[in-house]
Amino acid sequence: MGAFKFRGGYNALSHFSAEERKAGVLTYSSGNHAQAIALSAQILNMESTIIMPLDAPKLKVAATKDYGGNVVFYDRYTQSRDEEAAKLKAKSGALFVPPYDHKHVIAGQG
Repeated sequence: MGAFKFRGGYNALSHFSAEERKAGVLTYSSGNHAQAIALSAQILNMESTIIMPLDAPKLKVAATKDYGGNVVFYDRYTQSRDEEAAKLKAKSGALFVPPYDHKHVIAGQG
């Protein structure tokens, strides 16, 4: 994972309130953002759920799990990651942090 991805993920999660941190974080990614969110959540004592495609690189999946991420797989050819994220968010109440198009991720990445 690149340092800028970690900075972006950590910056986003560090803006969560104490209540939001209790709810956990949810994202989707094939690897680098997944690892950044999982590691940042671990540092901030948060639960993280990461939606990854079935064909994500095995090393990136393993690293995400090693950082404490709860990995949920989806089939990118038959499922929508946005729909899977919406289902998980509705069940868990976790806050969604996309790998892009998020002001705190962008600001942290520099």
